[in-house]
Amino acid sequence: MADEEEIKDDEGSESTEAEEVFKNKRLNPDFPGFNKESVFQCAFINDEANNKAVRETRIQEILTEPDRTLFDRTVAICDLYREAYVDLLENSLSLPNICFIVIPSTVFKKLSSIPFKGNLFFNLRRYLKAQLISLPNAIPVQIILEDTILGKKKSMQDLSMQAWNFVVANYYKNVGTPWTLTLKDKHTCFIGISFHKVLNAENNLVRSSIAQAFNYEGKGIVFIGKMFKWDADEHNTPAPHLSYDYAKELIQDIVQKYKKFNQNVAPNRVVIHKTTDFWNSATHPDYAEVEGLKDGIRAALDEHVNIDLVTVKSSSIKLLRRRGKYPVMRGTLLPLDRQTGVLYTTGYVPYYETFPGQHIPHPLEISIFEGESTLRRVADEIMALTKLNFNNCNFFDSLPITLRFAQKVGEIIQYAEEDATLPDKYYFYM
Repeated sequence: MADEEEIKDDEGSESTEAEEVFKNKRLNPDFPGFNKESVFQCAFINDEANNKAVRETRIQEILTEPDRTLFDRTVAICDLYREAYVDLLENSLSLPNICFIVIPSTVFKKLSSIPFKGNLFFNLRRYLKAQLISLPNAIPVQIILEDTILGKKKSMQDLSMQAWNFVVANYYKNVGTPWTLTLKDKHTCFIGISFHKVLNAENNLVRSSIAQAFNYEGKGIVFIGKMFKWDADEHNTPAPHLSYDYAKELIQDIVQKYKKFNQNVAPNRVVIHKTTDFWNSATHPDYAEVEGLKDGIRAALDEHVNIDLVTVKSSSIKLLRRRGKYPVMRGTLLPLDRQTGVLYTTGYVPYYETFPGQHIPHPLEISIFEGESTLRRVADEIMALTKLNFNNCNFFDSLPITLRFAQKVGEIIQYAEEDATLPDKYYFYM
């Protein structure tokens, strides 16, 4: 009898292990390879004539020269890579589609992020990328750490997911489309607007980080706004807002660029996502951004275009499940009224039979300031847009790409020169 019980226990153990392997394969599917026979139907091809070397002796001279500050060393190291990149652009007989740049571990450990002004830090990767992509005829750049190539860099991900993430990101940088949405409405333009502080400016000098427009395929363009001053004390809020003229010009320019980018097919609906509240002329006459945005869209398209203005920000409301060991399901929507709701873009995923995250899910508060769309439709679209972050191969992101990409682009452009001409395709900033 004891033997039978032991056999049953072993069978139960094997069954549990099999279930865990099945779950793990869904979370971490095997990488199929990157070649013409794989699902990608393409491969990396390296023309060795394009390979450029940054001499180790020059790097070590910069790192050890006693008269240089950390900032000077960082800029000097980036200048070495810039010289090699310019050489590639100007002298290549067959210009590649993408440039891979390898950063030595000694450089990364000492200079990856250094103290700058006050409590700010200067980021080598972001600075280098800003310097490179603002050059004439720039090509997309992928910065790789030497330890990653050598397998020395520790990662929470297994090798298959590292390969998926690396290949998907660079496939997208080469104008590939990894996947698209199944939205029925394929004529909506989704726009995200966010702001960032200018690195070398005073605290109240802010730039409109991006107006970034996307179609249902996740293909998007970037428009960088002019710098403007925002006094948080004077306006009783640190969140910047736009004047009528600024908002109209910004949105009109991005919509016109989107139409051209979208093969001259004009959208019949425009959705604007913003992480701050919308202000109109009734409450803030000097910052009538609502009227400016709507008039700019109609000037670029026509009077009959549908417009939704949506605020997306972190919610203070948390939902709990009465039973079970997992958090609430991803996609859970709690309507607070007809225009406002709490949406879980992260959470338990039935397909995975688990919550694929390390932290407690934090929901978003979705608020429709103005528009004809229902809360459910707006929430469904936000859920879909969380699946279009091609910078990795995750099942979803916590934010829609309209806002996540805006943040990422803002991280790069704060390091660009004020008069720099920056590319309008997002993949340059990845």
